[in-house]
Amino acid sequence: MTEPSIANRRSLIATGLFVVILLVAAFLRLYHIDTIPPGVTHDEADTGYFIEAVYRTGAPSPVETPYGYAYQPFTMYVGALFMALFGPNDLAVRMHTVSLGMALLVFTYLWARRSFGTAVGLGSAALVAVSYWTVSMSRVALNISSAPPLVTGAVYFLWLAIDHAEGKRRWWAWGLFVLLLATSFYAYESALAASASFGLLLIYLAIFHRPRLRRHAIWFIGALLLVGLLTAPHLLDPSSWGRTNMLSGPIKEAAQGNLKPLLSNVASTLGTFSFSGDSFLTYNLPGRPIFDPVTSLFFCGGVVLCIWRWRKPAYAFTLMWMAMGLVPSLITGEWISSSHSNAAQSPILALPALCAVEVGRFISKRIGQGWSRVFATACVVWLIVIAAFTSYDYLIRWGQSPDTRAAYFQNVVAIADYLADTEYSSAVMLSTPFPDVPLDPFIVDMRMRRDDLHLRWFDARRAVVFPNSTRSLFILPPNTPLDPYFAEQLDLQLVERVHQRPDDIDPYFDVFEWNPSKALSRFLEMPGRAAIVNGESFNLPIDFGAVELLAYAPPAPEVSPGETVSLATLWRVRDPNGLGPVPETAYGRAAALFVHVLDADDTIVGQEDRLDAPAWNWRAGDTFVQLHRVQIPADTPPGQYSVAVGIYNRHSRKRLPVVADGVEVSDRVFLEPVRVTGK
Repeated sequence: MTEPSIANRRSLIATGLFVVILLVAAFLRLYHIDTIPPGVTHDEADTGYFIEAVYRTGAPSPVETPYGYAYQPFTMYVGALFMALFGPNDLAVRMHTVSLGMALLVFTYLWARRSFGTAVGLGSAALVAVSYWTVSMSRVALNISSAPPLVTGAVYFLWLAIDHAEGKRRWWAWGLFVLLLATSFYAYESALAASASFGLLLIYLAIFHRPRLRRHAIWFIGALLLVGLLTAPHLLDPSSWGRTNMLSGPIKEAAQGNLKPLLSNVASTLGTFSFSGDSFLTYNLPGRPIFDPVTSLFFCGGVVLCIWRWRKPAYAFTLMWMAMGLVPSLITGEWISSSHSNAAQSPILALPALCAVEVGRFISKRIGQGWSRVFATACVVWLIVIAAFTSYDYLIRWGQSPDTRAAYFQNVVAIADYLADTEYSSAVMLSTPFPDVPLDPFIVDMRMRRDDLHLRWFDARRAVVFPNSTRSLFILPPNTPLDPYFAEQLDLQLVERVHQRPDDIDPYFDVFEWNPSKALSRFLEMPGRAAIVNGESFNLPIDFGAVELLAYAPPAPEVSPGETVSLATLWRVRDPNGLGPVPETAYGRAAALFVHVLDADDTIVGQEDRLDAPAWNWRAGDTFVQLHRVQIPADTPPGQYSVAVGIYNRHSRKRLPVVADGVEVSDRVFLEPVRVTGK
């Protein structure tokens, strides 16, 4: 057989193997993508919110948020394309992530093949396809999946641009390097750390490969400067560094001479390769390392091989890329290292393949090609074993775990799916642990699209909302049980108990029917009928502009030091806009009710600020009751203490005024006092 024929045959085999790898990767990333992960996290729902803003309006939402750091432009705009294909739902944002995971595989193959040959390219791609780390990161809908393919693509095109001696310059490769690297800066902050490897490569070439650098120095430096210019507007925005600033604590400690936190984090991060992995349940089976023991040995061998051949740019750069990509995790430790170091996935997963191929070549030269084929077969078998373990660990052990289902708010998703299919329309009372935006409400928005259902959100452990209606559904999960004070008076009629899995942390939710108007009449009979404003007694209701205080249940007249003052207040929403303008950068209205226990000098001895019927969801005409429990310090001296109540805008911190006859007379009202007795 002629050499061209052999080359064509090898090329055909390599292409076939790569197609098989792609198919395996696609299966691991798409199998039950609608149910595993088994729900939707707050971060995923928040990501969906920002993507949908672009999908609906063509422009980013102005909201600024720390949740998931989903405001990075790349995810918003590319994700919007997937919403155009799949609709504005959680499947669309997950399919977006799947596509990024597949792109990572392709770029890893192209880079590793270009740098080390076809065999290493195939081995690296196979590990990307079947690794638990990359499979997990390819199925969760967050910004974190954007950086790896963009950085790896930039590396491939850079290598394509500089990996030739003479001839026509690949200007298009330089252009794609700039495009992908600049885009990665608009995707996720881990790309910024990994990109430092390009600066190290420039220095490395200047010291050890000057002839090569001379051929490309102007283009290389010019490309990096162009990336800086293209990304400067984004990088100069302080909000672009939200996660970096939040996670810089160990560096600040080290700067003050305390190296222990940083060294501990470095050790725990290095341990994630072979011993104990990321402990963050949302992204990893807690404690599962990146590599199994066998692959760990080959990974270490790959590191040693790169160090041994450090004078060859491809080997040296692999170490630079890995080291820089690991920097965020080395600083912060193993917790969430799956995401912090994800821009280094390609070099990390290429190192075992690099070592395995080198071992195969050694066997071929020293023992014979037959044994080399046996070794290659063993490697393929081991990749199949890794794929099997990944499937079992991710789809069964992790994906079916009650802890994972709770972390992905499966019960909230189940409620959303129930409401999506119910024949009922009109008002629905929905109690959840996180009723404020962008938390549980955004999860439901991702799963349910019905304009005829009007949800009222609250946490029934401390509040209940009454719509202006005589019939409504009331949905109550076990993680927010009705406070006994409410349970005695609401007269809920059970429609059905919707069961989830019996081993779930929240194994069911209850659906009730009730008459809100009838239930409200009981609360309107609260004994508190008057309040003091500026020393003058006023009959209720008392007008606060946006809301009015209708009634209250006074606290017990006496309380001992260390005990709790309990107070129930009933409010009607008059005009939600009375809270004041909503900042453009906020999700919606935000308010808090305050209860202060004050001594004779008007000094606060105990307080509680909260609102469990969130203001973003207020509707004119609705009524809500709020429970406050104020702890009295154990050292509080005996005596009579006044109880003041008011409300303020959380954005502006401004209290709402008490209005009497159209005049603002105060910003708080005094209810019946309490007496603190001696111990």
